[in-house]
Amino acid sequence: MKFSVSAAARLYGKPRKTLYRHMALGRLAYSVDGDHGRTLDMSELIRCYGEPPAQDTGQTHLTHPKMSQVDTPDDTPQGDSALLEEMRRQTAVIERMADRIEQLEEAMRALPAPQAPDAVQPEAEPATTPPRNFGDLLARFEARNKPH
Repeated sequence: MKFSVSAAARLYGKPRKTLYRHMALGRLAYSVDGDHGRTLDMSELIRCYGEPPAQDTGQTHLTHPKMSQVDTPDDTPQGDSALLEEMRRQTAVIERMADRIEQLEEAMRALPAPQAPDAVQPEAEPATTPPRNFGDLLARFEARNKPH
C-alpha cells in the first residue's frame, strides 16, 4: 500500500517536514511516481515509525507480538509436551556432537608432529653478466630449474 507524504503524515500524526527530513537523511525510503511526487510504502513506514497509531474507528493496532492474546497450538499442554520432546531430541544430538568433537580432538593430539622440511641450499648465482642471446637465457633458466 502506497501513501503520499501528506497521507503518511496524517496517518502517523507527524508534520510533513519531519517526513521530508527523514527522506533527505536516508532514514525513510521513498519512490517517485509519474507526477514527480514522492510515495511511501506502508512497509517502509512501519519499519521507520512502527505500526500507525489506532484510528478513531475502534481498531487497535498491536505494536508488539507479546500483546497478542491469540492462543496458538503451542500454548496447549500437548504443544508444550511436543516442544519439550523436541528439546530433548536436540539436546541428545548436541551431546553426541560434543562427544564426537572430543574424540576427534584426542585423535588429533595422537598424531605425530609434522616434520620440518629439509633446508634447501641456495644455488650459487650465475655470473651477473647479461645473457648474450635467447639460447644463453634459456640455458640459465634450465640450470636454475632442473630437478635435483
